[in-house]
Amino acid sequence: MEKAEQPPAPDLEAPNAPAKQSTVAQRWKQNLTPTHADFVCLMLTFLTGLCDSSAYNAWSCFLGMQTGNTIFLGLGASNQPNNKPWGWLKSFVSIASFFFGAMIFSIAMRSVGAVRRGTLFLSFLIQTLLIIVAVALIEADVIPHTSADAALDGGVLFLELIPIGLLAFQSAGGMTCSRALGYNEIPTVVLTSVYFDIASDPKLVDKPTANAKRNRRIGGVVCLLIGAIVGGWLSRSSGGMQSALWMAAGMKFVAAFAWLFWKAAPAK
Repeated sequence: MEKAEQPPAPDLEAPNAPAKQSTVAQRWKQNLTPTHADFVCLMLTFLTGLCDSSAYNAWSCFLGMQTGNTIFLGLGASNQPNNKPWGWLKSFVSIASFFFGAMIFSIAMRSVGAVRRGTLFLSFLIQTLLIIVAVALIEADVIPHTSADAALDGGVLFLELIPIGLLAFQSAGGMTCSRALGYNEIPTVVLTSVYFDIASDPKLVDKPTANAKRNRRIGGVVCLLIGAIVGGWLSRSSGGMQSALWMAAGMKFVAAFAWLFWKAAPAK
């Protein structure tokens, strides 16, 4: 019986042969499982408290909690507070920077895959770099950042708007990641709705293992409070608000690289 002729082997060096995707590229594009990512979101909530308490002491505005900034902006219409004539401007810059940060981070992350390994890594790395730029300006003593500078009413005062804008912008990136991971009960930057959700939860008194969302909400409140306490004490230390911002940069840097080793989501 005549042996069947074997088909010729494909020419792997042909110019139109599709290149096999490298393992690194495949890993970079993997969607990650959100399991245990709530701990990262709680860390972001801690950092909101840390940075906002430091920023409020230095600049009388918030970086993440834009509800407070909106009130300050409204007070500016009646030239209040009297001892902070430009307070409304700092709040406005923070709100605008957060808004555009949320828009840009959201559009960019959706366009490439919000929960891909590479997307989350780059998002946290960008947030880290923005904090580093802001704190470097403060360390260089270019930006007013102490309680003694609160009496400034013009000129050098407006340099404060640079780090405020950078830090509010990156804060929006953290919230974008939290939403992308599906943990809407941990908003990372605001607690009013969280307090309501905890109080109105019909399963509020269930055992700890029976109500994960309640646990995360309470964890968010505790983390933000602890962050605010730590930020306040660091502001009073010899390191000043810079130490709080360096801590935030370090924690986000570690989180960025944690995504590189995070477990991939099961293939669908």
